[in-house]
Amino acid sequence: MIKAVFFDMDGTIADSEKIVWKVTKEYFAKKNIFLTQEEEKALYGLIWKESIRKILESRGLQYSQKIKDAVKEKYVRHLKKEVAPVNGVYNILEDVKKHFKIALATNSRIREVEIIFNKLNFHKYFDLKLARNHIKNVKPHPEIYLKGAQILGVKPNECVIFEDSIVAITAAKNSGAYCIAIQISYQQEELKTACPDLIIKSYDQITSNKIRELFG
Repeated sequence: MIKAVFFDMDGTIADSEKIVWKVTKEYFAKKNIFLTQEEEKALYGLIWKESIRKILESRGLQYSQKIKDAVKEKYVRHLKKEVAPVNGVYNILEDVKKHFKIALATNSRIREVEIIFNKLNFHKYFDLKLARNHIKNVKPHPEIYLKGAQILGVKPNECVIFEDSIVAITAAKNSGAYCIAIQISYQQEELKTACPDLIIKSYDQITSNKIRELFG
């Protein structure tokens, strides 16, 4: 029986990935470093430190904390003004809230969580919010889901997780939970490589009843 539903944040309930990449591309373009679409996809779901490290090292440059901090602070400024909800997310949150416990599990820091939750009025839907601050190992490690399940008093196989990136789907599946991938950042064939249990193109395709039918 499914007892809890987890949601990732960036790209899954908040349309913040586009802000991440707008800011990142603009910053590096000024340094004559231009990111390809494939490079962008390879970095989805990673924490800032790893993303900036991969960009710099791919150009033969050393990682710079100063650059990471500069890009992230620019992102936060834009986030406060520009972040929007993913289409259909309020409907699925309202529906799921009536039947299951709801938790957030994100690689972002709690500061960004609070910015997004305040801006988009998400607080009332969630029983638990777990962020980068609360764990040692970030996705693709499953720690955040295992910790969340323990706090909620449920088993991993009693959980369904919504994710949008290959890195995070891998974490979800490794936790022993079921995973629904929402097709936003990747094509369907790309998402299939991480073996989610279901792929949807929008939240209009899923309901609490459907979750019970598929995984109950």
